[in-house]
Amino acid sequence: MNPTRWRTSGLTALCILSLAILLLFLHQAIFPLAAWAFPFLESSFYDIAVYGAYPVQDLVSFDLGAPWASLTRWHQSCDSGLVLLSPNGPSVANPGPMILDARGNLVWATAEYGTVMNMKAQTYKGQQYLTFWAGDKQGSMGDGEYYMLDSTYTLSRKVEAVGDSYKGDLHEFIITDDDTALMTVYNKTQFDLTAMGRPVDGWIVDSLFQEVDIETGDLLFEWRASDHFNPTKSFYKNPFGGYGKGNAYDFFHINSIQKDRHGNYLICSRHLHLIANISPAGEVLWALGGSENQFKDLSGGEATDFKWQHDARWVDEENGILSVFDNGGAGPIMADADHTKAKIIQIDIEKMTAKLLHNYISTQKMLSASQGSVQMLPQREGEDHVFVGWGSASAYSEYTKSGDLLCETHVGASWLFWFERVKSYRAIKTFTWVGRPTYPPAAKISGNRVFVSWNGATQVSTWRLEGSKGNSETDDDFEHIDIIPKVEFEESFLLPQSGSHVRYRVAALDAEQRTMKYSNIIGEQDIVSSVPHFWWVTFGICIFTGLAFGVWLFVTKVLRRRKNMLFSWEMYRYSKL
Repeated sequence: MNPTRWRTSGLTALCILSLAILLLFLHQAIFPLAAWAFPFLESSFYDIAVYGAYPVQDLVSFDLGAPWASLTRWHQSCDSGLVLLSPNGPSVANPGPMILDARGNLVWATAEYGTVMNMKAQTYKGQQYLTFWAGDKQGSMGDGEYYMLDSTYTLSRKVEAVGDSYKGDLHEFIITDDDTALMTVYNKTQFDLTAMGRPVDGWIVDSLFQEVDIETGDLLFEWRASDHFNPTKSFYKNPFGGYGKGNAYDFFHINSIQKDRHGNYLICSRHLHLIANISPAGEVLWALGGSENQFKDLSGGEATDFKWQHDARWVDEENGILSVFDNGGAGPIMADADHTKAKIIQIDIEKMTAKLLHNYISTQKMLSASQGSVQMLPQREGEDHVFVGWGSASAYSEYTKSGDLLCETHVGASWLFWFERVKSYRAIKTFTWVGRPTYPPAAKISGNRVFVSWNGATQVSTWRLEGSKGNSETDDDFEHIDIIPKVEFEESFLLPQSGSHVRYRVAALDAEQRTMKYSNIIGEQDIVSSVPHFWWVTFGICIFTGLAFGVWLFVTKVLRRRKNMLFSWEMYRYSKL
C-alpha cells in the first residue's frame, strides 16, 4: 500500500476516533458537570440522554434505586396526589409497578411481579387496592392475571379471565360500582378471510371483553368483536396476517372498557379507529370514528378523526362528554399525525352529532406510537384538571380543563421516545391511596451518614435519628439525636462524633409527630461501602488529554510534509476549469 495513503487513512481514522471519544466525553462528563454548575441546563441535558435513556438514582437503603424524573414544566397547583406508573422497556432494568409523588420522587416500587401494565388505585367493597396486570407480554397483547394489592402492599386477590383457553389481557382491568371486574381478552381463532383475499380458514386475534364477579369468579357477560365488526374494515394493514395461528390478524385491538349507569359498555378499538357503545344484550348501539362512524362532525373532522387511539372514557355521561387519547400513529409506517393529542369530545345521541371541546398537547408535541391515557381530576383551584399519560413516550402532563399546560414530567430522555426505550401503559394520578406497609423502614450507614427510607409509606412527615451508647435494644436506652423532614424517598443524617454512640435506629413520624415505626438497629458493623460517583470523570479527563496530545503530535509531524497533507490547501485550491 502507498505509504502516503496509509498515513492519510491512519490520520482520518484517528481523527474520527478522536472525534467520537470527544463527543462521548462531552456527553458523559462535560455536560453533567455543566448541568451541576448551571442547573437551568439540567432539563435539556436530561432530554438528550446525557444521563441515559432512563436515569436512575442509586440509593443506599433501597436496592432498586429510584427513577430520576425531570420536571420540564411546574405549577404549584400540581403539588398533591400520587402518580401510578408501570415503567418497562429495554432501558428499564427493574420493571414493575411504581408510585411517584407529584414532584417525581419515588414513593413505592417493587420488581417482584416483573413487567406489569395498567397500574391503578381502585375501590372494591369499600377498600382501596392497587391493581395491575402481570404475566406473559406478547408484543402488543398479553396472557396473564390481574393483581389486587391492599394498603400494606400485600397480594389480596388474583383475578382471572373465565374460559379454559382464555387469559387476562394487559389492556384493561376495571372494578365497577357493582364490585365486578371488566377485563379484555385476546383470543386467536379461525375466521373466513376470503373477503381480504386470504384463506377461508384464516386466523384472527379476536377482541373479547368479560364482566366477572370478583368474589365468585363467575362470568356475568362476554362480548366478541368478530360477531359485530368485519375485519375488512380494519386500518391495520398487515399483509402477512391471517395465514396461520402464529401470525393471526389483529383486526380490532380492544384497549379500554367502561360500564355506564345504564349497563352499557363503552369500548375503544385501536385498529378500527372507533369508539363504540355496547348494550347489555351485546348490540352495538352506536359507533364514533373510523369507517363505521355514525356521527356528523361539527368540528370540521376534529371530533371523529382520532386514529390508533386509547383509553375512551365518559367524563360527563349525562351531557355526552367523553375523553380519548388520540395517538395519531402506530409507528413509522402507520403515522397519520404529526403529534399525539388528548381530546375531550361531546356527542349528542339524539341528533347524532359530535364536536371537539378541548385538545391537550405536550410541550414537545410528542408522537406516542402506542399506549396512553387521559384522566379528569377532581376540581382544583376552581377548575377541573386533566392528567395525561403519554404512553410509549415516558412522560405525563397536567392541564387546566380549558387546555393550559401546568406541569409536565419526563421519566426518560425525550430524544429517545421514538425508540420506546422506556414506557408506561398508563399514568394515573390518585388522591386517595394511603400506603401502610407492615415491614419497617430500612436504615443503613454509609461513610459518615445514616440513610433511611420506607418503601411505600405515604404518611411519613419527618425522620428522627436515635442513638444508644450500649448494646441494649430497649427504648429507654435510645436518645434523640436529630430530626429532619421527609422530602425525598431516601433521606440521610450526619452521624455524631465517633464513639458517642454505638447503635442507631430511625423513627418514622407522622404529621402529628407520632411514631409510626422504627427502622432496624444498626451499628458500625453495618457500614456499607460507598462507591464514588465521579471517578469516571477524572479517568475520562486523563484519557481525553492523552488522546488529544497524541493527535496533536501526529498532525504536527504530518504537517511538516506539506505534499502529503490530508487537508493541504494546494489540494483544494480553486480552479477556473
